[in-house]
Amino acid sequence: MPGLQRLLIPCVTVLLALAATAAQAGLGNPVAQLRDDQSRLGARDISVQRAAAFDRHAFQSSNGVRIRAFAGRDGQVFAVTFDGPAMPDLKVLLGTRYAEYASAVRPSPSTHKVYTYASGTLELNIVKLPRGFTGSAWVPGAVPAGVNVSALQ
Repeated sequence: MPGLQRLLIPCVTVLLALAATAAQAGLGNPVAQLRDDQSRLGARDISVQRAAAFDRHAFQSSNGVRIRAFAGRDGQVFAVTFDGPAMPDLKVLLGTRYAEYASAVRPSPSTHKVYTYASGTLELNIVKLPRGFTGSAWVPGAVPAGVNVSALQ
């Protein structure tokens, strides 16, 4: 039995980690899962604005960070933007793309104020301001035709 326990514990741990990842919305996931993310972030002031090629879901986290998630007509979140006094939970915002970000991020000196990451599947910009942070992330292949990601706010 002890051998079986040693085998089961890592298996259960992996399954729980996969279930937690699947429950997160963020980039590349269905907009229907945004409610879970809003709840995880202690969101309030939730609003939805419809544009020609996407819907803009805006809310504010419990720590004062304003977050906007952009979902295309296919119902998938293709971009997120944020600004506020603290760094939002990137694990929630980046969803399934978080692992790519986490493996790419490198420690930098505390004076480093801009972080940019670009690959074929994720683009991310974070700026440390004197009183907080601002940033954006998007999935290049999922951006609807005619949408300028630098104009998303």
